[in-house]
Amino acid sequence: MKTETMLIQILESVIGAKKVTGDARFLDIGGNSLNLVEVLKQIKAKTGVAPSPRLFFDKTRSTVMALSAEIDALRELSNTAAPVAG
Repeated sequence: MKTETMLIQILESVIGAKKVTGDARFLDIGGNSLNLVEVLKQIKAKTGVAPSPRLFFDKTRSTVMALSAEIDALRELSNTAAPVAG
């Protein structure tokens, strides 16, 4: 599933927003600090990573497209991270 589609489904489910688009901002669709906890929990469960909560409140980086790109970047980093020698 495309990350943007997954994030839209999570936001619509948790926030109750209808017809969320890629350029929708978290706060503009009814997001707040309380429902962010559940959003992050679901993102982490589905992707293994979670973006910084600060991004969801950043006016320039809180669109669905920007958040999806951040999730993809975090996933890429987690997949390429070298194991730590112990």
